[in-house]
Amino acid sequence: MRQWWRSLRVTYLTVDPRSLGAFRIAFGLVLFSDLVRRFRELEFWYANTGLLPNHTLLWRPPTSNLFSLFFTLSSVHEAEFGFLLCAAAYAMFVTGYRTGWAQALTLLARVSLNSRIAVLENGGDMVINLLCLLTLPLPLGARFSLDALARAPQIRLPAAGPGVAGEQTSARLSEPHAPVESLAVLALLLQFAAIYLLNASNKSGPAWRDGSAVHYTLHQDKLVTWLGVWMREHLPVSAIHALSWSTIATECLGFTLIITPVFVRQARLLAVCIMPLLHLSFALGLNLGGFSPAMISFYPLLLGAEHWAWLSRRFGARLAPLAAAFARYVRPWLGARRPAEVPAPRWRRSVTDGALLLLMLVITGRVLNENAAVPLAMRVPQPSWATAIIEYPRILQGWSMFSPEPSRIDSMIYVDATTAAGKRVDPYNAVASDQPFPAGTVVPRHMGQSQFFVMYSERIPYDGFASYRQAFQEWLLAYPTRTGRADDCLLSYDVYLVTDRSPLPGTQDPPTPLDRQRFMAYRAPSDSPCQARPGVHKPE
Repeated sequence: MRQWWRSLRVTYLTVDPRSLGAFRIAFGLVLFSDLVRRFRELEFWYANTGLLPNHTLLWRPPTSNLFSLFFTLSSVHEAEFGFLLCAAAYAMFVTGYRTGWAQALTLLARVSLNSRIAVLENGGDMVINLLCLLTLPLPLGARFSLDALARAPQIRLPAAGPGVAGEQTSARLSEPHAPVESLAVLALLLQFAAIYLLNASNKSGPAWRDGSAVHYTLHQDKLVTWLGVWMREHLPVSAIHALSWSTIATECLGFTLIITPVFVRQARLLAVCIMPLLHLSFALGLNLGGFSPAMISFYPLLLGAEHWAWLSRRFGARLAPLAAAFARYVRPWLGARRPAEVPAPRWRRSVTDGALLLLMLVITGRVLNENAAVPLAMRVPQPSWATAIIEYPRILQGWSMFSPEPSRIDSMIYVDATTAAGKRVDPYNAVASDQPFPAGTVVPRHMGQSQFFVMYSERIPYDGFASYRQAFQEWLLAYPTRTGRADDCLLSYDVYLVTDRSPLPGTQDPPTPLDRQRFMAYRAPSDSPCQARPGVHKPE
C-alpha cells in the first residue's frame, strides 16, 4: 500500500523543477504575444474613445463579479502606460527575476487585461487565466531563471580548453534535481485532462459523426485563415472527414495520456510530441486567439527527470558554452549571491493546499454545470461565493469548441455610411477586417478579423448587447476625427447583420444568402454641423 501511494504521489503531485522553468519561459512568451495583439487594437478596446468605453461596461457589466485595474484608465496614453506596466511584470516572469512576486503581478495584469473586455473573451482567455492561477503556488523560478542564477555558486571553469568546460557544465546540468511536490500539479493535470475530455464529449452533433465538421468550421469566414481557405477549396472530402474524426480521437487521446496511471513516462512523452501538433493545426487554419499557444505552453510540465537527462546528454555539451558565457555576463548585474530558498513553513503549505482544494471543488462544480455532456443529475447549484471565485479571475469551464457541431451559418456586420462629401464608407470594417466595404448579401471569402472583432461582430447585433450600441454609434460618428478630414463627417449610416448558409461538403458552390437585417440606423438632423457644411452632398 505504501508503495502504491508513493507511486500516485510521484505521478500526480510532483514535477521536475526544470519543467517548471521551461514552462515559465514558454508561457511567458505566450503572455507577451497576447499583450502584443491587444496592444495593436488598444485604441478600440481599452480607451474611452473606442467601442467599449469604461463607463459603458461599468454601467452594464457583462457579469456581476468583475475586476480590472484598466477601469481606472480612460485615454489611449493612460492605457498605453497600463500596458507598459503589464509588460514589465511579464518581463520579470519570463526571465525569472523575483519570480514569486512576478507570478502574482502577472496574474493581476492578466486578469485586468482580460476583464476590461470580458465581453470579447473566448476559451483561450480561460486557459491563460487558469495557467496563471494554478501555477501560482509553484516555484517557477527554480531553474532557467535569474533567481536561480543569483542563488547558484560561482562556477569556476578550468583553463583546459572549451571541451573540458563544456563537459563539466554538461555534467552539472545532468545532476539530479529534487522534484517539486504540490497539489497544484494535480490541479493542472485534472484541468487540462478535463479540457480535452469535455471538448470531445460535447462534440455530439451530426457533422462530427458524418465527418463534415471541419468543412463547416473552415467556412466560418470570420475565423478562417488563408491556409484554411486553401484547405477547404483543395482538400478532398475524404481528407476533411479524416480531419474531423481525428480531432475527436486526438482530444480523447490527450485526456488519456495526461491522466493515465500506467506507462506514465511513455504516455507523457507521447503527449508532448502529439498534442501540440493538434493545436498547431488549429492555429494554422483558424484564428482562435490565444487558445492554441496557451495549450501548447502547458506541455513542458509533463517532462520528467528521465526526459531531461536525455536532453542533457543530447544537447548539454553544445549549450554549455552559451550558458557559461551568459552566466559570466549576467551574474555581475545581479549583485551579491542570494541565499538558497527556505522551505515554506508547514502552516503556510497547509493554507495553500486548503485554498487549492477549495478551488478544485469550485472548478469541479462549474465543470458539471457548464457542459452539455454532463448528465443533468450530476449538476449542483453553486452558491454566490463559489460563482465569485470563478468569475473574478475569469476561469469559466464551458469547454465546447464547435459543439455540439460547427454552425452551418456564417455572419458578419457591415456599415453602409455616407459622408458629407458624398462618399460611401464602412468605418467599422475599414479597421476590423480585410474587407474595407463588404456590403452585400453574403460574407466575403475571408474576413481576416482578430478574436476581438470576431466576438464583437457576433454579439453587438443581438438584444442582449444592445446597451453597448450607444458607444458604437458615438464611435462611428467620430469617423472624421480618425481620418483627419472634416468632409468625412457622416450624414447617415445603416448597420446590418448579414448571414449566409455554407455550401454542402464536396461542392464548390458559393454560400447561399439568408438574411440582411438592419439593427442600427442614423440620419443627421437638419441642425447638425455636418449638414451645415458648404457643398454638402445630400443623399437621396
